[in-house]
Amino acid sequence: MNDGAYYIMFAIMSVVIVVFGGLAIYFLKKDGRLKRDDKLKTEGVVIKYSSNNSRAPVVEYRVGNQTYRTSLKYTYVLTTSNPFNNIETNVVDDILDTKLRLRSNSIASINTIMRETFPLGSTLDVYYAADSPRIAYVERYAPSLTGRILMLSTILTLVLLMGTFVFFVI
Repeated sequence: MNDGAYYIMFAIMSVVIVVFGGLAIYFLKKDGRLKRDDKLKTEGVVIKYSSNNSRAPVVEYRVGNQTYRTSLKYTYVLTTSNPFNNIETNVVDDILDTKLRLRSNSIASINTIMRETFPLGSTLDVYYAADSPRIAYVERYAPSLTGRILMLSTILTLVLLMGTFVFFVI
């Protein structure tokens, strides 16, 4: 490769670093604000269930004259399945833990845990930011891994960029 191609690669990787770094900072600040802000408590009502693999309850709550929605969040959901497990999906640990671990059957599985634990119309505690009620979480705070993963990607890309520059250009 000629020197021009290395500089184009350097420019592209620099843009990737800036974008990943910016997104990482945004998500880390958002997550930090969610954890740090003073929280007020209210009750929310389960109105439906999310479509992701946790099937977590979606809760509707009111602050003043405004209605908001949020869902029970998990840091991650780990599903372990094999053909010898029960057909009904089971929770390995506490359902309100920040990490949801499920055990299911790999051939046929019925996941009704959330519907049984949090039926429609049931109430859950919602904690929201006093100055911005749409920033809220249900029952307990679950940290997000998005910012950390993006920051790690940024650092790895930076190391790759520096290694490429030192190895090929210098």
